[in-house]
Amino acid sequence: MRLVPGDDVTPSVIPEPRPSHHSGPGYVANRQAPDFELDEPLRNAAARWLNLVPAEHRRDGRESAEDALHTLREHTRTCPDHPLGALWVAHRHLQDPVPAVRIASLVLASEALWWLGHFADAREAAQAAADADPASAQALWRLAVALYRLGRFEEAGERLDDLLKLASRFAPAWALRGQVKVWLDAGNPAAGRADFATAAALSSGAGIWVMPYRMAAADFRAAADAQLRVHDAETGGSAGEAVDVVLLPDKSRVERGVDPDRRWHLQGPSAGGGDSDTQLGGLGGDFAAGARSRVTFGTRFVLYQRNIENLCQDRATLREEIRKSVAELFDAALESRAAVAIEGAPEQHAEGANVPGDEDS
Repeated sequence: MRLVPGDDVTPSVIPEPRPSHHSGPGYVANRQAPDFELDEPLRNAAARWLNLVPAEHRRDGRESAEDALHTLREHTRTCPDHPLGALWVAHRHLQDPVPAVRIASLVLASEALWWLGHFADAREAAQAAADADPASAQALWRLAVALYRLGRFEEAGERLDDLLKLASRFAPAWALRGQVKVWLDAGNPAAGRADFATAAALSSGAGIWVMPYRMAAADFRAAADAQLRVHDAETGGSAGEAVDVVLLPDKSRVERGVDPDRRWHLQGPSAGGGDSDTQLGGLGGDFAAGARSRVTFGTRFVLYQRNIENLCQDRATLREEIRKSVAELFDAALESRAAVAIEGAPEQHAEGANVPGDEDS
């Protein structure tokens, strides 16, 4: 997947070290899974997936069904660190004679494709696994997160409903269902509240999933404007830009590949904006030394209020996250390519979690 300069790159797309809240080795094989065959469209898709894997990631091996399930389970646990290798392992087991192994391979293929940014293919693999074994919590989870990433929020919510009947203690599913409800009713500050609360209670003491703190739109905008004034004070001049605050990214853009969880967006100037730039002077404070001293005229800064709030459990954390997001916007606009020295809230995204395991039932 191609990253767009200025986009907020979150761990939901770029593999990062897995935080401790993830469910760990989670694949629980259903050894009573019904037999099934890969249909022609899925076989064609599988051949396409294989073309994604470079030769250096291809390792042959032969295992018993029990050993194959163990191999698939381990690759599911570590998939974000080596999605290409995981996809190769998954593909190698798609024709296994044991149905449980084939289902596990489809689940692993879905996760690997998701981390590689092939979300439609991830949905196709997960759908095949869920069709073969509708009682597979792992298949339902991978299907839900793929649908969410594609902007198919109603369908994602339905699959999460099914999943939570099977794995009611799987906190990431509660958190993601809360996010789905926010997308379906963004103007309602209470949307998803019960689901966020359940996720937070299941991770009690760990501080992993939080009950989002909601701020009035006027207060949120005032906090963002305050950060612009801080920037002005540090540069000795006017930024000449305003931050637009909207609740969420446009759904049509999510359907075209934009991360639904992104916190901000930097939109370039319209055609003809040309060389009429706003002078900013050298950046200091939270902004990197040596950055460009101008932002192109017409550049639009956008903050996505609900996605920023979803990370924050209180007002102080939210204000710090706004500060961080504004700093990142300027960092991107000025192309300084330096890490912003503001911690903000932990970047926890439910859809990056591993599949549910026995402990989540």
